[in-house]
Amino acid sequence: MKMKKLLFISLAAMLAVACSKSDDEAAMVNCPEGTGIVSFGVAPALVIEGTRAQVKLPEGTTVPGGDAFALAISSNDAGTKYQGGEWTSVASFNENYKKTYFVAGVYDAVVTWGDPTQEGENKPYYKGEVQYNVNARKQVDVTIPAKLANSIVKVEFTDDFKSYFENGAAITITSGNGNEWNVDYDTTPYIFVESGKEVVIAGEATKQKPSATVDAPVVKFDDVKKTLAACTMYTYKYDVSTAGKVSVEITITNEPTETIPVGTEELNDDAVPDQPADDDNGDDTPADNPTEGN
Repeated sequence: MKMKKLLFISLAAMLAVACSKSDDEAAMVNCPEGTGIVSFGVAPALVIEGTRAQVKLPEGTTVPGGDAFALAISSNDAGTKYQGGEWTSVASFNENYKKTYFVAGVYDAVVTWGDPTQEGENKPYYKGEVQYNVNARKQVDVTIPAKLANSIVKVEFTDDFKSYFENGAAITITSGNGNEWNVDYDTTPYIFVESGKEVVIAGEATKQKPSATVDAPVVKFDDVKKTLAACTMYTYKYDVSTAGKVSVEITITNEPTETIPVGTEELNDDAVPDQPADDDNGDDTPADNPTEGN
């Protein structure tokens, strides 16, 4: 009886050890010695960055699925001896990730979608990167956050501006790559352009027609130039100030940052400052002070 009891205890201990080994082995993967495997996912952000807040991407902007991003892997860790690799999509990499072995060490992954040099309406370019560790006989699941990596430009007009220039405006957006888009009262699209380059906003507007026999005056505005940051939206709003001058207010991701005068011409009589009255002295000296009554 005692022998049976000891045998039962031994079998129970062996079973416990076996279960423990199975748990450990479940966390391992079948890889060559000193290597591990990686799977990737991408989480595209649906917002544009601001200095104090974030706003959503313009309605209708294409947001790709995470599997559609191109993938590039590199390593500066000398121990990995990794020469780098590229895949047309995360999906194509993940199809065979269990047979793609990496020497244990530190790696960098970059994902992209779109082309930064392809500019225009609904031409977003996304990018994300992350550094991660590979451990021997382990699988690591890496999620890469991606965000808009080019810039958005939009031109708007205030009601006062439209009222004063009732015969329309013709504004041109020119990107750093030389691409151009025309904007008027009826066409104010969101334009995606390559970031890190100077964008020029230029154009003119036509005033009210003074009479049936006189052409409506055209006012040409000074150019507005600015180098744009990635993942940022720039709104240029043309306005007629109370002083009768045309200005452009630049808003970065819904936060006004600066107002730039774009014309020196006085737009109406009210904007002309009052001139001092001439005296009757016949010279350039100020008029005499009136004499107080005796």
